[in-house]
Amino acid sequence: MQTLSSRTPIVASQHPLSLVARVLDSLAIGVALYIAVNITGTAEAGWIRVHAFYALLAILLMQFYAEFFHVYQNWKISNTFLSRFWMVALASLAWLFTGLTLLSIALIFDQSIEHLDWVLAAAWFVLSILAFMFVRIILNATVRALRSLGYNTRRIAIAGAGPIGRHVKEQIQDNPWVGYELVAVYDDRSHLDFHHVGRVINRRKKEAVGQLKQGLPVDGTFVDMIEDAEKGKFDVVFITMPMRAEHKILEITRKLSNTMVAVYVVPDFYSMETHFTHIVDINGVPAVSVYENPISGLRSVVKRTEDIVLSLAILSIIAVPMIAIAIGIKLTSKGPIIFKQTRYGLDGKAIKVWKFRTMRVLEDGADFRQVVKDDPRVTRFGAFLRRTSLDELPQFLNVLMGTMSIVGPRPHAVAHNEAYRNIIGGYMLRHKTKPGITGWAQVNGLRGETDSLDKMQWRVIYDIDYIRKWSIFLDIKIILMTVIKGFTGEKAY
Repeated sequence: MQTLSSRTPIVASQHPLSLVARVLDSLAIGVALYIAVNITGTAEAGWIRVHAFYALLAILLMQFYAEFFHVYQNWKISNTFLSRFWMVALASLAWLFTGLTLLSIALIFDQSIEHLDWVLAAAWFVLSILAFMFVRIILNATVRALRSLGYNTRRIAIAGAGPIGRHVKEQIQDNPWVGYELVAVYDDRSHLDFHHVGRVINRRKKEAVGQLKQGLPVDGTFVDMIEDAEKGKFDVVFITMPMRAEHKILEITRKLSNTMVAVYVVPDFYSMETHFTHIVDINGVPAVSVYENPISGLRSVVKRTEDIVLSLAILSIIAVPMIAIAIGIKLTSKGPIIFKQTRYGLDGKAIKVWKFRTMRVLEDGADFRQVVKDDPRVTRFGAFLRRTSLDELPQFLNVLMGTMSIVGPRPHAVAHNEAYRNIIGGYMLRHKTKPGITGWAQVNGLRGETDSLDKMQWRVIYDIDYIRKWSIFLDIKIILMTVIKGFTGEKAY
């Protein structure tokens, strides 16, 4: 009997088109620099050793940033302008970061800024983006032409007519350019029960879940599938059965081992409540995360860099207003200028959040009472600060110190965390990333007092949605929305 340690490690498979695109993009960078050197006339000696060095460094950096921006992951041949544009945009974004890194290296180790060849750099940058676009157009056209002639296509069978099978079928039908042709759906059940679907925390997904419960029409039983596989009626089988059907899955895979079809098992994520799902490899042992911080690794470095740069820029602008506010607090009430509140930060660890004092009392911890409208504890000047969110300005120092982020779930009082963590499912998942000065919930109208369970539930929904979907673009969107409509409001008091 085979043991776990003797099994062949499972490794991630990369689509051949992704590998081809990587090679062509790398060649494009070198060719673009060669053309730029010659058309700009900036190097009389033509192609010299320093150009070769920067070309090789650029290729390595491009591959590094491409991993972060998912330039080559889930590579597909698209038939829509938007998809093609997005593929070029991702490559261009990785190239932009590559260019900025090259510029930094040149300034630090190579030459002063006045000696940089800006014309050559600009020409190289633009020509490379055009080359990326050309590579994707050629790849797209070539693969589509081959598939129209019957090459590079695979016939697919689905084993399991439940929610997972329906989702796989929809993906195949909605994306015909990937080269999959659905042949048949197989299942032994004639009266299918598709009500075993995990809870979905985002209420907007209820309609989609309802559609998944409908299942699929069945073309035959699993016995028919084995016979058809032996006859070569399809090339690939996707097993889309729930986890509770483990024995049936093992039985099917054993029988299919006597055929020539490729077999894939699609994980059942509908039977559990997942939030931040990704695959990790533990020395050859694959694992799928259910609850994890997706803003980790290189992504956390990028977000931290974003926080440092923006917080320094903002603090340089708001320094004088903060001094004026500090003077106003001292002149209008007794007590400290800064109030440090205990809150839960990343991974639920206690942090001190800085705010301008707006109340006559310094309540915190278990004795904290949430501020309500016309609260007598709030000073007149403090009411103005709270209404305009100016009391939050010292939190940019928290961001600079690394305990907070500019964008993230707003930190709640410790008393609220302890009260709601046992009432609202997934409440503590909002602490999988650093708390923020502004957040996805706040710009969607969920500010101020949470005087009902429903309000707090919706905050959690938006917070988890933000963590799941995080990107630099989403952060910028939230910051812009905050600037436009987030500083003042009737719910802030």
